[in-house]
Amino acid sequence: MRAVVVVLVLALLSQVAVSAPSGIGKSANEGCLCHGDRDQSTTVWIEGLPESYESNTIYNFSIIVESEKVAANPNGSIGGFRMLVVGGSITFDESAGLIQELDDGWTHTESGNMVRSWNLSFVSPEDNASYVDFTVYGNAVNGNQASSEDAWNSLSLRLPGVEYDGEIFSDQADGFSPMDYSVGLVSMVALVGLLIITLRD
Repeated sequence: MRAVVVVLVLALLSQVAVSAPSGIGKSANEGCLCHGDRDQSTTVWIEGLPESYESNTIYNFSIIVESEKVAANPNGSIGGFRMLVVGGSITFDESAGLIQELDDGWTHTESGNMVRSWNLSFVSPEDNASYVDFTVYGNAVNGNQASSEDAWNSLSLRLPGVEYDGEIFSDQADGFSPMDYSVGLVSMVALVGLLIITLRD
């Protein structure tokens, strides 16, 4: 029975600690939680978008991740991202093999894990009195094929149309999300289970 409990606890922990060099889907919609807490030493930004968009217009832009803490390994995995966009549409050069669409968002591929910048295009909505929300989670990884010692952060950006008259924001996301607390709770339950098994022995 103890062996079964240990296997179940390890299985729970493995779900929290697995890395995703070939891209990440909806499990990262709240952040790169497998890689620990958000790290302010990593900077995530979008370069190339205008201050406001004209309707039905294509804008080329780049997602860029930089880290003061995690050096780029020239021979291994160095970065990854997950982007969610509400409004307009996104295109990218599929032949480059660096980006893929997954679970209603966009993320890196295995080849795209070898860089810290990715180029895409945004096609603006027909309504230039509305806005588009971008959420990007960017991860600077150290190439050890594990989720440890990496550093991720996020960017939230509201891009208004030229006729939009409302709230505009662009901020690094702060604080803890519901997913942060869920992952912490699962980890705590797993550790308590291991402690109980150890004390009984």
